[in-house]
Amino acid sequence: MPDSANPDPARPEEQRSAAPIRSARFRPTTTGRDFTIAAIAAAASAALFELSAAEPRLWPCRLLAPLPILATAPELSNSRAAQFAFLACFIGNLAGWGGESFAVPLLLVFVSHLAGAIVFATFVVYATEATRRWSGVLAALVFPTFETALYYLLAFQSPHGTWGNPAYSQVDFLPILQTASWLGIGGITFIMSLLPSGLAVAWYRYRWNMIWGPPAVMAVGVFAIAFMAGSVRVLFAPKSPSVRVAMVASDRLIPQSESGDLSDAADIVALYAKLVHKVADGKTQVVVLPEKVVGVSPAYEWDVVQGFSRIANMSHVWLVVGLNQVDRSPKRNIAVVFDPDGKTVLAYAKHHPIPSLEWDYKPGSKPAIFDAPWGRTAVLISQDLDFIETARELATHDVRVVLAPASDWRSSEQIHQRMAVLRGVEAGFSLARAARGGMVSATDSRGRRIAVQMASPIEDAIATADLPLGPGHTVYSRHGDWFGKLSLIFTILLMLRLAVSIWHPRVMRRIRGTTRVIPPGVISVEIGAPQAEPEKEPEDELYHPPTRPPTD
Repeated sequence: MPDSANPDPARPEEQRSAAPIRSARFRPTTTGRDFTIAAIAAAASAALFELSAAEPRLWPCRLLAPLPILATAPELSNSRAAQFAFLACFIGNLAGWGGESFAVPLLLVFVSHLAGAIVFATFVVYATEATRRWSGVLAALVFPTFETALYYLLAFQSPHGTWGNPAYSQVDFLPILQTASWLGIGGITFIMSLLPSGLAVAWYRYRWNMIWGPPAVMAVGVFAIAFMAGSVRVLFAPKSPSVRVAMVASDRLIPQSESGDLSDAADIVALYAKLVHKVADGKTQVVVLPEKVVGVSPAYEWDVVQGFSRIANMSHVWLVVGLNQVDRSPKRNIAVVFDPDGKTVLAYAKHHPIPSLEWDYKPGSKPAIFDAPWGRTAVLISQDLDFIETARELATHDVRVVLAPASDWRSSEQIHQRMAVLRGVEAGFSLARAARGGMVSATDSRGRRIAVQMASPIEDAIATADLPLGPGHTVYSRHGDWFGKLSLIFTILLMLRLAVSIWHPRVMRRIRGTTRVIPPGVISVEIGAPQAEPEKEPEDELYHPPTRPPTD
């Protein structure tokens, strides 16, 4: 129970009613009723986590998922709160294992989710201690600040970039998504974590007859401001010129794309020649094909490149195609851009190969940027869009459109597409993405879907859209990740302050050799301690009021 639970005579506003008061030394003991409520809350949080992981479009579920466990944790002992928080997070994220296990060994998936659940439980305990000890506003900042700092660090240390950041669950919530253009992905993480944290602290303070309005007003107010500012940015986006793009992907010949056989390569080139011809209607300016669409060995690579060159020339389109350079060491995953005359404009090597799937591929190091008739354009490949700095680098060159060959797998296609969309909002570019094993999509710099189509083994995915050009820069791309750095500094300060809050009173009591000094006028009741019976006053010292005199 926090110190503020004991009403100070100098601050009568802290006491809303004459409710029983517990000592600040109180540590909750879990009763049967508390255990049941906490179990229900943990199950509710797990269910919300599970729903949002299974279906990313259910963004409200992820937004509210931490609320039940945060609201009940302060009524439990720290160890019990940590156990329930761990179970809620670990069980709630089981739905994401299927998609991740394709690219990451199952043991590593298990270890990463285990570590994530432990960290989540630790954050809940820190937030719980702050809720009991501090003012409502400061306590409400603990959980979102810790979450933001954690994912800020992971973004620069993880070989999978920003994979796993909860902010991606809000990509379909366009007003909040716009926060990325000002504060980056860390701003979304903070705002979506602040809302349940502030409401949980307010609920705890309300139950214990303390002022509960400030944390609730702060959390809801920050969320409302972000919502209104984002809505304005979406609704009043300036009109800009557009480029007509077509995204084409087929899953029919995916196994052959890893082959070094010339006949397999010929079949794939013939398939995509028909698909490109289908979308080349005289108005389409650009056609984007998937990542590693065909395997090419040194023996026949020139023939494959010439085949796609003729396709671009005959269709009169800019053509972006992903090539899988096999039968060499190291391998290369590249994207080649052809102009309408069939000339090779540039070749781009993927910067971030997937560690477990592309360990034998050599990463690239140079950006691929070119000036096209519609504006400055760049090429990125699939997982490159999982990394903030790779996309932010394009904003320094005023890139307005990114063409992205990609390759996904079942259960990961939606999250990968959402990660790419958020990069566009951060850096101010529109995106045309064509993924085999996933979806083809076109989204503008506000994150709005212009066109989307899912590929399948029996049906090719083809989508055409007039894609508005992005502004080429944002507040975030110009000023960098200052919010993430600030959250990291603030996390350290909060941890130090919490340590002082916990240990300083204990040290002082040990030095004085006494128990906690209770301020005058405040009653301290140790829960569970036997209470002495009050001494009875002697009979002759009791005051007896006189009887009323008789009246006539």
